[in-house]
Amino acid sequence: MEEYTGTSGETTIPGEGSPAAPPESPPGFLDLIYGVFFEPRSTFRRLSANPPLGLAVIIFTLVNLAGALAGGLMGYHLSMQAVPPYMGMHWLTPVAPMMAVAGLIFQYIKWVVVSALLYLTASLLGGQARASGVLTITALAALPGLLMIPVDVLLYLFNVRGTGLTAVTAVLGLAVFLWGVVLVVLGLMEMYRFSAGRAVLVVLLPPAVIVLSGIVLLVIFAAGISSLLPLAG
Repeated sequence: MEEYTGTSGETTIPGEGSPAAPPESPPGFLDLIYGVFFEPRSTFRRLSANPPLGLAVIIFTLVNLAGALAGGLMGYHLSMQAVPPYMGMHWLTPVAPMMAVAGLIFQYIKWVVVSALLYLTASLLGGQARASGVLTITALAALPGLLMIPVDVLLYLFNVRGTGLTAVTAVLGLAVFLWGVVLVVLGLMEMYRFSAGRAVLVVLLPPAVIVLSGIVLLVIFAAGISSLLPLAG
């Protein structure tokens, strides 16, 4: 088959139209954050061929560090104002850095465990993708947590306490959690080429199995305890 070289140096094959477009470059740091917030599905589709795990880990770490610092500082100040001076919680000051480090380590462990469960479930349901893709999806799904930082600051500035504080943080925390779940579902749809139903099943199946297993174990434990007790009467 003959090939022709145009004036720009591009090689074309007769009958096949213009040359193929070059592969799309991976998104940068800010492009990735913007895409996850405002164009999640197209962004995950763009990442499916080559998941930027390193960049996702950086974003995941920054999000959790910012959240831990904001939540810790706001909680510390609110607790100091809510108790009399003689009950001051001065012990929080020296242990605050250790609590922040422990919280960050817990977030990493949870991230790896959740990603492993999703990867295993998706594989059992016929999906084929790299583990780095699932790790990237779950890391980027933590981005909505950034929205809780200005909320914590506003709650502190307006001195919101008691039931109002609990209600606001509970509602917004649930919204952020659901947003993250939706991002994971969209990411699995693009990474594995799953339908929406199958992607939702991948997300819901692991916690359902854990809950059912817990119930079964609880029933077995209760039955064992009851068998050891003397019969009444």
